[in-house]
Amino acid sequence: MKKKQTGRSPSAGSSKKKVKWNEVFITAFAIILIGGFFVWLTVHTYLQEKHESELQAKYEASLPVAGDAVDHKLVCMVNNTYMGVDQIPVMVLDKTYYGCCPKCVRDLNTDESVRSAVDPYSHVSVDKARAFITVSPDKSGSILYFESEQNAKKYLKK
Repeated sequence: MKKKQTGRSPSAGSSKKKVKWNEVFITAFAIILIGGFFVWLTVHTYLQEKHESELQAKYEASLPVAGDAVDHKLVCMVNNTYMGVDQIPVMVLDKTYYGCCPKCVRDLNTDESVRSAVDPYSHVSVDKARAFITVSPDKSGSILYFESEQNAKKYLKK
């Protein structure tokens, strides 16, 4: 006796779906690609932060000791920052000031207030070209201007 065929295929009655391998491959590839991007981004950010912290530590180690005289030409007198390399000299009224960029040079030439600072010990206005210059003890690279070396030593002993 032969079985009667009902017209349905044998797999039509089963509840299993046919797996489309190309869709699985594309989904897996997309997940791996996005995951790889985030891993790369994390590693890149970590390495960049590590490099910046190493540069900051190297800069701080290169700073002169607070209280020691700093050569005027190593300072940007507009940003009041120790630069560690010779800056651009600016002659104004037979005095030499130093700036780190064309904007600083322009400001030193045109703005009289940029050429002076207040001595943090005596609270007297001093000309930056004639001042005793030292780095701030906070290791930030900022500069302090004093009337004299004695004022700087008294201020730093506080």
